[in-house]
Amino acid sequence: MERHKKKIGFFSFNPENEEAQFGLDIFNILKSERAPLINEITRKTGISDEVVAKYFDSWVKKDMLKISGTEKGGLVKFNEENKTVLGIGFSNDECILAAMDLGGNIKTKEKISIDPLMKLKGRNREIKVILEVIGEQTGLRQEEFCCAGIAVPERVAEIIPKSRDLLAEGVSRIFGSDVLVTKEATAAGYSERDYGEDIRGRDVLYMHSDVGSGAVIKGEMIFEPDTGPGSDEKAYLRPWNQFSIVRVAKDLVNKGVGTDIVNMVNGDIESITLEVVMDAAGNHDELAEDLVKRSGLALGVRTAYLVNMFNPEVVILGGGTEKKEGDFARFVKESAEKFFLDDITGKMDIIPGALGKEASSVGAALLCRRELFMEV
Repeated sequence: MERHKKKIGFFSFNPENEEAQFGLDIFNILKSERAPLINEITRKTGISDEVVAKYFDSWVKKDMLKISGTEKGGLVKFNEENKTVLGIGFSNDECILAAMDLGGNIKTKEKISIDPLMKLKGRNREIKVILEVIGEQTGLRQEEFCCAGIAVPERVAEIIPKSRDLLAEGVSRIFGSDVLVTKEATAAGYSERDYGEDIRGRDVLYMHSDVGSGAVIKGEMIFEPDTGPGSDEKAYLRPWNQFSIVRVAKDLVNKGVGTDIVNMVNGDIESITLEVVMDAAGNHDELAEDLVKRSGLALGVRTAYLVNMFNPEVVILGGGTEKKEGDFARFVKESAEKFFLDDITGKMDIIPGALGKEASSVGAALLCRRELFMEV
C-alpha cells in the first residue's frame, strides 16, 4: 500500500460552525437509538427535514450510513462494512491499538511492548524509538484506515513538548491515514461514557488518575482542560499534580521509608507506577494504604468542586484509580459527599471505569468516528 503524508491536527470538540453542530446533533441520536427512523431524528433534533436529508445523502454516499424503507420513515444504521478507524493509546509499558468500524464495534486490538513511559528523560528521540517499535511490530500496517486518533498521556506531553506532533507524524507515515490527537483523559472519558451500559449517553465528569485530569462530556459536547492563559472555567479541569501518589511514593522511598513497594519494583524506584502502589495497598502495605487514602480524600474534595460547577449526572474514575485494590474509589466518594451542594448530596453516582488500560485507545477510535460525522 502506498504511504504518504495525510491531514494531521486535533479533534474538534465544540465546533462553532452550524454545519458541524448539526452533524453532531444527528450523530448523537444515531448513537443513542439503534436504527432510528428518519422522521424521529428530525423531530428529536429540531433540524428540518431538508437539512437532515442533506446530511444523510452525504453520509450514505461516503458509505458511512445505510438507510432502508421510505424516504422519511426509513430506518437508519451505521455502515459497519467498509470504513475503519484506528485508536492508539498507551499504558506505562504498552502501546494499545484498537481498530473499529463505524458502528463502534472493535474489530482488532493489539498490544505492543514499549520502553516504560515513566522512565522517559524528555528527548525527542525517545518518541521516535516508540514509533519505530510500533511500525516494526504492528500487524495493522496493511489495513485501510480513514482516520487514526492518538490519546497522548499527560506526562509524555509535559516532558516532551513536541511529542504530540512527533507521534501524529509518525503514525501518519506508518498507517497512511489522517491523524488527530487529544489528551489521554479526554479519550478515556469519552469511551467510558459510551461503553458503560448504565451511563451511556449521560452527562459525565471523568477524573483520570490520582491527579484528576478532568473531562466533562455532555451529549456530544466535550470539555477538557484549558492549558492556555486566562480564567476560563475549563482551567479547573487541569490535573493537581501535587497529589500524585507516584511522586510522593518515590520521595518517601528515596528517604528510606520502609515499604514493600521497593521489593515490587526490584529496587528500581523509577519503575514505581500508580498500579504498583495500588497493588501494594491491596496487599496492606502501610505506606501504600496511607498514600491511596490521602490522595483519594483529596481528589474527592476536587471532584465535589467540579460536580458543583459542571452539574454532571455521574462521575467516572479511571486512569488506574478504578482498580479495587486500595479502595481509592471509596475514599473519593466519602470525601466528595461532604462537599456536594444540598441538591446533589445522595444523588450523585461515583463509579469506577470499566475499560482499564484500553480506555484511551478505544476512546481515540470513537472520537475518530465522531469527527467523521461532523462533515457533510
